[in-house]
Amino acid sequence: MRRLAPRSAALSIARGVFQGAFFGVIAGTTLAGPLGLPAWLVPPLAPVGALAIGGFAVARYYRFRYEIEGDTLRVESGVFARQSREIPLGRIQNVDSTQGVLNRLLGLSVVAIETAGGSATEATLDAVDPAEADRLRRLVQRYGERDEATESESDIGEADERLAAGEDSESGEHRERSAEQLFAFGLRDLLTYALVSVRPAALVFLVAGLPLGINVVRRVVRFNLGLLGSDAPGAVAALDTLGPPRLVGLAALLALQITVAAVGVSIVLTIVEYHGFTLVREGDDLRYQRGLVRRYSGTIPLSKVQTVTVRENVLMRRFGFATLVVETAGYSGGSQQSTQGVAVPMAPRETVYDLARDIEPFETVSLQRPPKRARRRYAARFAIIAGVLTAAAYAVDTFLLSSGYWWLALGLFAVVPPAAHLRWRHRGYALAADVFVTRSGFWRRTTSVVPYYRIQTVFVGRSPFQRRRRLASLTADTASSASLLGGSATAHDIDEEAASELRDTLRERLYSDLLARKSDSASAHE
Repeated sequence: MRRLAPRSAALSIARGVFQGAFFGVIAGTTLAGPLGLPAWLVPPLAPVGALAIGGFAVARYYRFRYEIEGDTLRVESGVFARQSREIPLGRIQNVDSTQGVLNRLLGLSVVAIETAGGSATEATLDAVDPAEADRLRRLVQRYGERDEATESESDIGEADERLAAGEDSESGEHRERSAEQLFAFGLRDLLTYALVSVRPAALVFLVAGLPLGINVVRRVVRFNLGLLGSDAPGAVAALDTLGPPRLVGLAALLALQITVAAVGVSIVLTIVEYHGFTLVREGDDLRYQRGLVRRYSGTIPLSKVQTVTVRENVLMRRFGFATLVVETAGYSGGSQQSTQGVAVPMAPRETVYDLARDIEPFETVSLQRPPKRARRRYAARFAIIAGVLTAAAYAVDTFLLSSGYWWLALGLFAVVPPAAHLRWRHRGYALAADVFVTRSGFWRRTTSVVPYYRIQTVFVGRSPFQRRRRLASLTADTASSASLLGGSATAHDIDEEAASELRDTLRERLYSDLLARKSDSASAHE
């Protein structure tokens, strides 16, 4: 059996020595007082901790072994509790590799083996040479293509033996010809995507970093107070001198500055994550690479695609762009990151739909919107929200601010009719020849394309409010991880009788599609 790259052992040992020495000193300093230990005993704990953690890293390296034997990936690991896992190659969805800064300097890749059992990683090889990562990927890819391969079984077996031995079954020139580049990010494309994409994680990252930049925050607050005409030295004292109207202005100014800062952080995060993005097609797999600091490389097997999704936020729709997301069984293309199966981060809308049809063929469809009584339901819901916010504004102004401007919140009711109409307008569904299509969302419109033969469950849900208006929502569940997170293709607020008929139609098409594919597969093997 094979071991990880020796350089990875050196990196793990160095990391373990540093961590052991650090925790040894911290533990000795913390316990010296309560236990009454003399101060001279604390420094020797550093080499003791370094020896313990470094020795454990050595043992873990020698205990970790792996190999592909026949149609199974076997992994043995564990120092005290030994583990032996056998992963059938047929269950492997993706072989993804990651290179951090140190790994890139040392020429190493961390390989994650993902299966159809869920979003968790089944096995991680930390770390191997990039050539070894590519060998594992091609072995899994060849196994997945075996049923549809045109070469003979003996040729496949010889190629597998050469790959398993670490030899190239194909020349580099042939692999380069067989890999078709589908999409690549130029610098202009990357900057455009950074400007029009919205990353909620940016606001979280900004808020988490505020304690580190507390001095900057204080300067910004003092600058804002100066703009509002306050020359009090302390922030708390200045708030007392502002008065209610200028307090509202201060809150609005701070909200604007936080928004601008979050947009800046979002742009930086997007550039770091998607720098150098490329998408190529190798046989029946899509392979992507991206990342500026950490380099990611992964595969999306087309034969295991469950759902194809097109996403467009408001800015993207305005400029004619869209995002393509491809999800396989129990996996979302690197769910440990924020991409959630992104195959193309951003491209012209027509290009995205062409790529989507190349992955899962479907014709142009005309979506059927929910009945108009659903729009009245949305208006009632938004009116309730506006009423609650108005009541909250009245309470805050009455008991805290006493500005008399609470009535400005009544303007929210003017937004209710257009908001209800936009939600209704951007929802719909369609039945095509081979796929079920749903759409929802205004700020981020999501169009999901589900092949009939990939549907696992079809169910109809009716809330008490939907039953009052004779509405229902139909969900076509698949085996993708998005379904586990509530992201299944759903036709929202359609007529309840139409939902029942649609459920029966989807079941019929599911069974007929499966029978047709089974018949085609049997004919191909004869």
